[in-house]
Amino acid sequence: MADLADLEQRIAQAFARISAGLDRLPDPASRPSADQAEHIAHLQAQLDTERAARSHDHAPLEATPNQDQTAEVARLKRQVDETDLENQRLHASIAQLRQDLRLMEEQADANLAQASLATQNLQAELDALTQAREAETAEIAKILAALAPLVDAEEANPHA
Repeated sequence: MADLADLEQRIAQAFARISAGLDRLPDPASRPSADQAEHIAHLQAQLDTERAARSHDHAPLEATPNQDQTAEVARLKRQVDETDLENQRLHASIAQLRQDLRLMEEQADANLAQASLATQNLQAELDALTQAREAETAEIAKILAALAPLVDAEEANPHA
């Protein structure tokens, strides 16, 4: 029973560590990844350069973007869409993991209560058996005490 209680305690501690770890995970929607941050910084630098050139020259940009820019914009849009889908999938996975963890914690608590009840029942049974044994031992001691004078008399008079 001590092994079971120890195991249940270790499981509960593991669940607590998992829950704490999940709570420390960054929200993917709130902060871009390192690659995205680097790409965003690069695009921001290009935008700043273009703004500086525009304000310096006061010349309008081309009305039609070149094919490389169009392809890059399309690629970036696809990448953003894929990232959004991955973020949604991760959020759903995290929510499911939290739900599973909550259910496992509830089951562990229920099992702990059952184990505690079983331990109490076994202890009560052991106490009852101990009392019965003590009563039998006392009864045997009384019988031996009553037989002792008869045995002593028989030993004193072996031919009678």
